[in-house]
Amino acid sequence: MRKNVNKIMGVIGASVLSLSLLAGCGAKGVGQADSSSAEESGGSEIKIGFVAALSGGGALYGKQMQQGAQLAVDEINAAGGVIGKKLKLVAQDDQANPSESVKVTQRLVTEEKIDAWMGTLKSSDTLTDLGITSKQNIPSFVPIAVADKITTSGFQNVYRNVADNTMQVQELVNYILNSRPDKKVALISENSDYGRGLAETFAKEFESKGGQVLTSEFYNVGQKEFTDQLTKIKKTKPDAIVIGGLVAEGALISKQAQDLGLKYQLYSYGGFMGSAPIDLAGSAVNGLIHTEYFTPVEGDKKIEQFVDAYSKQYGQKPDSYYSAATYDAVYLYAEGVKMANTTEPGKVNEALHTVKDFQGVMGKITFDQNGQADNKVWIGQIQDGKQVVIHRPQ
Repeated sequence: MRKNVNKIMGVIGASVLSLSLLAGCGAKGVGQADSSSAEESGGSEIKIGFVAALSGGGALYGKQMQQGAQLAVDEINAAGGVIGKKLKLVAQDDQANPSESVKVTQRLVTEEKIDAWMGTLKSSDTLTDLGITSKQNIPSFVPIAVADKITTSGFQNVYRNVADNTMQVQELVNYILNSRPDKKVALISENSDYGRGLAETFAKEFESKGGQVLTSEFYNVGQKEFTDQLTKIKKTKPDAIVIGGLVAEGALISKQAQDLGLKYQLYSYGGFMGSAPIDLAGSAVNGLIHTEYFTPVEGDKKIEQFVDAYSKQYGQKPDSYYSAATYDAVYLYAEGVKMANTTEPGKVNEALHTVKDFQGVMGKITFDQNGQADNKVWIGQIQDGKQVVIHRPQ
């Protein structure tokens, strides 16, 4: 994910949660195992390489990712670790920069000798980094990036515990056509693999089910002025606008649409989760409907326990899915190691491919043959300055 004008979340705390909290919040069965496995795998700790933007514009998201992962590591270690070993999160800052992401991932593989890898914010960076980890067959977890290619490129060591682009587009299209009156839409998307993928998939899905895409406009990442695109959209007289991008540009698009007097219904994707769009765009995003993967809703025991644990460790509630997804990813890796009773990559990968109905904070997780989880996609709406879940598939 990219830059945001909010302040970066606080530095990660060092406290270790109690075993009673772990019993309620952690994944069932992760803990000590046969001590002989430590001899098989070598070393006294299990290293998880972690790559995200921990400085610069993307740090708001990267810090949340790191906090979720560290919380899971601390809980598992407090319970005795996995196969008699403690986990260690080895975090690297890629500054959301492609060349830096490759550099730090290579360092994790060659110098740190990591047992598992986790990252990153951006799909393009993630794909490049996976090219490095796949050569060593290192179990690699993708909790944030959503480009379809990540799990359709033939990698046998990759596990994504979040819905991909196609999954969220399908849910959004179905919701619009089945629950809303908006049958004619205009698309405005960032000019990237991520944005173009969303636009192409949405147009195909929407029109195949009876909707009409009137125009598809694109903008560059970092762009500040969108009058040209919005003026073109206005001429087509759509029922709604679908924003295919992240919150930095999406918030500006929403505000400028409001300034131009465009009163169309707005839709978007996971980049509009959390407090950021509200902080950046205020009333301009009121009523906007978007896909999402996790919101700290009340009434779900698993979520409430995670929120409580996160709040105690960091002094604030999790804002969106960034921390929940990495938290689940660490527990998934620990489950794979426990099942394999070793950290040997080949055996752990074999075990992970058999994961079925793993109960995470973001729901039950089963990986398909490509390592893609069958996550449910929620629908949220910004109502009076608050994020509200309006549709949660069972």
